[in-house]
Amino acid sequence: ETAKMTAALKARKLKPFAHLMTTSAEAAKIVPKQYQVERPILLTQVSCQSRYYMPKVERNVCGNWLIGLGTRPTLDELSSESWASKFYAGLIEHIESFSGNAAWSFINQTVYGMSGYRANPRKIFWFNNYGLRSMHEGAGGVTYHWAPTYSVATYFLVCCVCVDGRMCITISSSVVPQGELQKAVEHMKKMLIESAGGEALTTSEARIGLKAASFAAKLRRRTERSCAKLRRSSFAAATFGGAVA
Repeated sequence: ETAKMTAALKARKLKPFAHLMTTSAEAAKIVPKQYQVERPILLTQVSCQSRYYMPKVERNVCGNWLIGLGTRPTLDELSSESWASKFYAGLIEHIESFSGNAAWSFINQTVYGMSGYRANPRKIFWFNNYGLRSMHEGAGGVTYHWAPTYSVATYFLVCCVCVDGRMCITISSSVVPQGELQKAVEHMKKMLIESAGGEALTTSEARIGLKAASFAAKLRRRTERSCAKLRRSSFAAATFGGAVA
């Protein structure tokens, strides 16, 4: 399904980044209104990739490369392909030339210690697309899911990474209840399948893993240790084109 989706997007001249952003926003819009943040803080992260700059260096060094970029769209804007495409084009332009928001955000977090995730996390729509990644063949074809701990859990986090040709998507929230979050995951999967041509939908669904787990017990233990400062969190993970490991 991932290969079909990528081919379909290429034919439409639409970047996967923009498509994943819009489908995740559509998923966020189906949850009940009381759990929605109509104008969230959009947080995305870009890196100072050495391929863009001179002199060329190997990508084998460690460091805090990530630059948090933010803006304040509405959910309707986030679910618009034209808005998401324009946002992505601006993001690439700024990181390639180290200008605009990328440069200012780098200065803010490096010199002043300020970045987008310092805002109220329960209003942040955190979208990450890590692109193409591979696992060691000895790992046995696992999929990869990542979401932050509750200390930085957000209104809606969407983490996408294509591992060995399989799109792995994680959605988590500290605002949306578990049951509603699982419905959002199912909705996003359905939209992604349809964008891949929608062929043999029931068969495709059977081959797509969905993992949903409540962190309630863990959070209760943390609550006891931290003077009842934590609340319930929800977590759901989905892979597109492969089963959850």
